Amino acid sequence: MKDIDKFVQRVFKESPPKDQSAEKLSEMLKEKVEDLKEEGYSEAQAIDRAIGEFGEAEDYHDPALDREKRRHQRFLTIKRHRNALLFAALASLLIISILLLVNFVLLRDHETLSHPWSLIVSIGVLFWPLSLLYRLLNKKDDLP
Repeated sequence: MKDIDKFVQRVFKESPPKDQSAEKLSEMLKEKVEDLKEEGYSEAQAIDRAIGEFGEAEDYHDPALDREKRRHQRFLTIKRHRNALLFAALASLLIISILLLVNFVLLRDHETLSHPWSLIVSIGVLFWPLSLLYRLLNKKDDLP
């Protein structure tokens, strides 16, 4: 009867069983096996026949539900990428404004104005939101 238990686990692998339906299905299949054994089938033949009459595990999964689930996952992924891009853009603006403040206000009396160090660092900081924008655009291209 281990074969029946494995079959029931495969059926309910994708979606969690509700209202002990896995136990009910297992009981029904075991009863069917017992009936078939009384008719003269061996245990292995009875198990194969009971599972065969029940159908394959894939027959009980709704493809529309799977598509909807994948679509929802893609939507959540894009939403996370969008939020990460927004955070990176705002944080980059904050970092660049601090760099410019330090360069032009606090160090205006020094010779560092002739050195564009804040511009170089700002360009480096801009790669953070640009990389996230690239990931977001690639995810949007994957949509159906």
